[in-house]
Amino acid sequence: MKSHHSTPVHTKPVEGLRPKLATASLTPNINQAEVIKLPSTAYSGSIRKWQLRPGLELVIHEVGIREKIVIERDTSSQKTQLGLSFCLAGQIRGMGLNAEQALQFEAGQVSLGVINGGGKRRVEYAEKQHISLVHCHIQPEAIGLSSQDSVDQLPQPLQKAISGRDRPSYFQSASMTPLMTATVRQLLQCPYQGLSQRLYIESKTLELIGLYFDQLLSNNRSQHQGAGLNREEVDRIHYARDIILSQIENPPTLLELAHRVGLNDRKLKQGFRQVFGTTVFSYLHQHRMEQAQQLLLMPGVTIAGVAQAVGYRSPEAFSVSFRRTFAISPKAYQLRNG
Repeated sequence: MKSHHSTPVHTKPVEGLRPKLATASLTPNINQAEVIKLPSTAYSGSIRKWQLRPGLELVIHEVGIREKIVIERDTSSQKTQLGLSFCLAGQIRGMGLNAEQALQFEAGQVSLGVINGGGKRRVEYAEKQHISLVHCHIQPEAIGLSSQDSVDQLPQPLQKAISGRDRPSYFQSASMTPLMTATVRQLLQCPYQGLSQRLYIESKTLELIGLYFDQLLSNNRSQHQGAGLNREEVDRIHYARDIILSQIENPPTLLELAHRVGLNDRKLKQGFRQVFGTTVFSYLHQHRMEQAQQLLLMPGVTIAGVAQAVGYRSPEAFSVSFRRTFAISPKAYQLRNG
């Protein structure tokens, strides 16, 4: 989600054609989704809304957009609400009609917004695209953010937004981790029906929320933990992280890595733990396992192929490492989520 200040949203007028507005169809059964109906000539697929628990709602977009769709709605709720989006494909543009900030939800991005109070909002779906996105509407108390101890762990701008001290909306975006991507795919490919389906979707939604806040808090800690390093050293440590993630099949040794980023090995080891809260190769291992989870969900892949792709010389060694990390074998993971 990219933030564009002072950029109002305009719909280019076309003679004889107005953007289509959305309507909704209500489904009272708690174990079924509410289906959001868009104009039948403008899209294919579905938008489904699940009321998972008080204060927690999930909206799943799996739609092909043929022509531009604009939705304008007026929200009357005065409660603080978090919006957390995970976008696998496509783009959605949104903004408050009276705001100066437009937002873009993009493929590969996870985005968090905080809205204080109601008002008019506008969402635009550009033409000729496929959108695959899950969006969580969250009231803070539904995920334990009603206590001050929990809120105090968050970055300061987010604390202010949740407390209502910062009236303008809060927006933040980052790249989705491989584990987030894999979890979204699992949610979209839910194999169950009825009560089991709702419980599975709720569990995966909570897992995604946990993964996002783990990323947010880890990044926040790294900013504080790097306080004993100068800016150049922090940049070099981030460069070291980028190197090992780009070479997971054949990563450099610690000495080679230290030489490439211009630090001695002791400084690299200490600094990396300060910034990322773990060792260089523990960080690499976790990334390999997250990549492996994502690859195992792809059709037609073999255990041996995944092992090689994430830097293991033998499928056996990879299987042992995967089982130790996730308490399940790669093959069982494939069968469970295939």
